[in-house]
Amino acid sequence: MPLGKIKAFSSKELALIAIYSSLWITLQIYLGPLIGGLTGEHGVMQRFLGWLLMLLMARLTGKFGRVTLMAAVVSLATRIIRPGAVYALFVGLGYALGGLAFDLLYFLPSKALSARKTFLSLISLFSGVVASIPYMLYRFAFLGFYGFLVWLPFYLPDLVRSVLLSVAGTLTGLSIAPKVERQVKIKLPR
Repeated sequence: MPLGKIKAFSSKELALIAIYSSLWITLQIYLGPLIGGLTGEHGVMQRFLGWLLMLLMARLTGKFGRVTLMAAVVSLATRIIRPGAVYALFVGLGYALGGLAFDLLYFLPSKALSARKTFLSLISLFSGVVASIPYMLYRFAFLGFYGFLVWLPFYLPDLVRSVLLSVAGTLTGLSIAPKVERQVKIKLPR
């Protein structure tokens, strides 16, 4: 679908965006700290669940812009409640940009390519990296060039983990998508 022909959001699409955004926000707020405490890893719910829901949203609506709106809503809502205003804004911007990158990459190529597991993995890989860029820019701004160079090797394993969680979320979404599509009773126009 050419991006120049973006259609208006239907009420059903807005309802689906609201439901998925609420699910993502609620699980991140309540399960995120629990899983983070158990695993010692921060952002597990955000990455895994976020990319799972991005794939489901893209498949269910079949239209550009819906994933971006969902990611932006979630980013705003979850960042408002986080401490550290500047840090939270950069991280939230990252998730919104990750959603936009996912949306663009999913809908730019042909539909046949968008359904392939390898292509979806690459979309998740790239959009997962894009989601981390604002955080890295935040660190660069506060640490300076040399501080950033010292910090970067310590952050790279975290970046790899985050991107792998994004890919895992998408692949999990791909495996459950047929079941979800059968259960969603609202027929969204394509």
